[in-house]
Amino acid sequence: MDTRKVLEMGGGTVLISLPKSWAKKNGIVRGSSVAVEEISARRLMVKPIDEKGRGTEDKEVVIEYPRESLSYVTNDVTGAYLMGSNAIRVEGRTVISREDRGKLKAAVTRLVGLEIVDEDAKNMTLQFLPDPAALDPEKIVRRMASLISGMLRDSAEGARHDRALLAQVGERDDEVDRLYFLLVRTIRAATIDPEVAERYKLEPIECLDYRVLASYLESLGDAVADFSKRAAGEEFGKDVASRLVQFLNTLEKMGDVAISSFLARRRVQPRRTHTEVAAMRERLGELSKGMVGMKGTSTGMMVDLLALLERVASIFVDISDLALPTYQFRPE
Repeated sequence: MDTRKVLEMGGGTVLISLPKSWAKKNGIVRGSSVAVEEISARRLMVKPIDEKGRGTEDKEVVIEYPRESLSYVTNDVTGAYLMGSNAIRVEGRTVISREDRGKLKAAVTRLVGLEIVDEDAKNMTLQFLPDPAALDPEKIVRRMASLISGMLRDSAEGARHDRALLAQVGERDDEVDRLYFLLVRTIRAATIDPEVAERYKLEPIECLDYRVLASYLESLGDAVADFSKRAAGEEFGKDVASRLVQFLNTLEKMGDVAISSFLARRRVQPRRTHTEVAAMRERLGELSKGMVGMKGTSTGMMVDLLALLERVASIFVDISDLALPTYQFRPE
C-alpha cells in the first residue's frame, strides 16, 4: 500500500499527490481533470474522466450466422453476455430465417438487460442497456431467493389441495434462470474491474463465494421445479400430503436462514448460525422416516419426490457453509 502525506493549503484545502506511475499510465498531466467519488465514509475513488483503453465489454462482439447449428450462435450470444460484452452483433452471410430469428429472440429474452436495438434481414444488434454499476449482486440474490421461497410455498399449497398450482410452480424457474445469468455477468464484472468491485463493496473472495452461490440458487430452482412437475401428476393420501407440506415449509425456513446468513456475514448484527440449519436438516430426516410405503402412495413416486426434496435441503446446507468463514473487511 502506497502511503501519501496530506498537505494543507490556504483556506483549509487539503490535498495529496497522485502516484507518478499511475498518472503516466492514465495520461494524467498538468491541467487534467479526474473524477473523485465517495464510495463510503472512509473511501474515495479517483479515476480519469476520459479513460484510455476501455475494457473488452465496450467492444462489439461479432457472431457469425449461419453455423452448423443455431445452438452455436445462441451459445455464443450467451457467452458474450456472461463475459460482460455490452454490444453483440449477429452478422449473417445469408438472410436469417424466420424460424432462426424467432429462436434467437427467445434466447435473448433469457438474458436480463439485453435488448435488440437494430436488425435487418441479415443482421441483429443486441445491446446491454442497464449501467453495470447500478446492478447490485445482493439485490439479485435476494430476488432469486424470494422466487425460490415462493416456489416452495406454492408447492406446499399445491400438495395440500391444489394440483393446478403445482403445475404453475415450474414456470417461475425461467425467471430464476434469467437472474442467474445476470448475477454471473455482474460478478464477472466485479472480478475483472476493481472499480466495480469497490462499488459493490466486494472483496475478491466474496466474488468467488457469490459465483458459487449463483450456481446453488440456479440448482435450487431446477430441483423445486422438478418436484412440482413430478408431484402435479400424482395422487397421494392425506397423511402423505400433510408430511410433504411440513417438509416444504421447513425447507422454506431453512432457505431463509441459509441465504440470510450468507448475506449478513460482514454486518455487525448477529447472524443466524449453521447450527440452526443443521437442526432443521435433522427435522427433515424425522419427517421423511416412514413416508416410503405409506398408505395411499406408490413407493417409486415417494422415493423420487423425497430425493428431490433432499437435494434442496443439501443445497441449503451448502449455502450455510459459505456463511461460516469470518473475513477481515476494511473499515467502512
